Amino acid sequence: MVRDDVRRVRASGARPRGAWGSVVAPLRSAATVRAGVYLVVGGVVAGAYVTLVAGFVQMFASLQTPRVAVVVLALVSAVLVSTPPFLAPVRTLEIAAVRTFLDVDVPLPVQGAAPPGAATRWRAAAWYALHLALGAAVVLALLVGIPVATQLVLSAAGVETVLLADWRPWDALPAWAWLVTAALVLLAVPYVVALARAVLRQAAPPLLGPDQSERIAELEAAADRAAERGRLARELHDSVGHALTVTTLQAAAAARLLDADPAAARRALAAIEDTGRSAMADLDHVLGLLRADAPATPGGPPARPARTLADLDALLDDARRTGADVRRARDGAAPPDVPRAVSQEAYRVVQEAVTNALRHAPGAPVTVDVAADDGALAVEVRNPLDAARGPGPGPGPARERRGLAGMRERAHLLRGEVTAGPTPDGGAWVVRARFPGAGAGG
Repeated sequence: MVRDDVRRVRASGARPRGAWGSVVAPLRSAATVRAGVYLVVGGVVAGAYVTLVAGFVQMFASLQTPRVAVVVLALVSAVLVSTPPFLAPVRTLEIAAVRTFLDVDVPLPVQGAAPPGAATRWRAAAWYALHLALGAAVVLALLVGIPVATQLVLSAAGVETVLLADWRPWDALPAWAWLVTAALVLLAVPYVVALARAVLRQAAPPLLGPDQSERIAELEAAADRAAERGRLARELHDSVGHALTVTTLQAAAAARLLDADPAAARRALAAIEDTGRSAMADLDHVLGLLRADAPATPGGPPARPARTLADLDALLDDARRTGADVRRARDGAAPPDVPRAVSQEAYRVVQEAVTNALRHAPGAPVTVDVAADDGALAVEVRNPLDAARGPGPGPGPARERRGLAGMRERAHLLRGEVTAGPTPDGGAWVVRARFPGAGAGG
């Protein structure tokens, strides 16, 4: 957005307001200068083409030149000079130049996209030809206008009258008319540039704009960026949210026990320290993902791998340090043959469910069950509900809604599903997740 605003300001060239301001805008705008530079470059290239054509015309006109050799050389040269407009790198350079010199926000080709098709290459070639044609017109205006204006000024001053010596109609005009004519000739050049710039700005989007494959690649890249942002948001939400919940409960416990049981208060404070360190490690991991392209810091610690079900016992131990009754429905390690991606997402689902249970049903026992079931990984987190404990961790505040949505998104990415809600008898709140393709081990 900021870049677009800057481009609009640059394109405006700080024009004065009103009708008169619009008339004199090409004389004051920096955009006219930038467009003039771009057009002069095109005119110089066009001059090279004209020189090449003129050379072959002279060779054909000469009777001493071998015809066959000239024809072969002309065909080879035609192929060489007509190839660049159809090349994808030349199109990319033209787009970059248009964005810089003409202030047209034509999207740059997406890296890794499929090569442009034939229609796109022909459109780029048409732009190339238009650029050279208008550039040649601007260069011609410069090469004619500046010498003519200079000669008029010199003639008016009586220094040099070669141009007007035999032009009798000028004899009846005073010298100041020659000066006015010279000024008008010079002022015409910026308006020629402004007109060519307007034509190029109108032609740039249809001739240099993305084709269908590039639009698809751009949409896919945007979708990938959105998915990555969502993934990082879920990582921060789950890890930091869990740490803050545990820290808050531990701090409350330490405050209650500070006088009655100093040893227990110290244990709670130590648990707060451990939880903070763990949260910082998770935060470093997420920030490391954001800096995935940056080189690692020399001598620094390696990036922390994402947590999996192998870390489930440590997660439950953290919850128990708050005084919560958190238990596993069955003893043993995580089911075997669980893909790492499934294990990571399942861990985050358990973490979010346990965090919500600690927040909304403090003191209630929480049961966590993770098991393989018919080639899928089944996760269940359950805590009882009753009037004394209040409502369960259902959709309420924005954070809880984001938490449930995050769990569903995690499962959906792996073709799984998550359900959350009270049991039919209303006696418990249950979060269930199922991830397919997790092996058959039990």
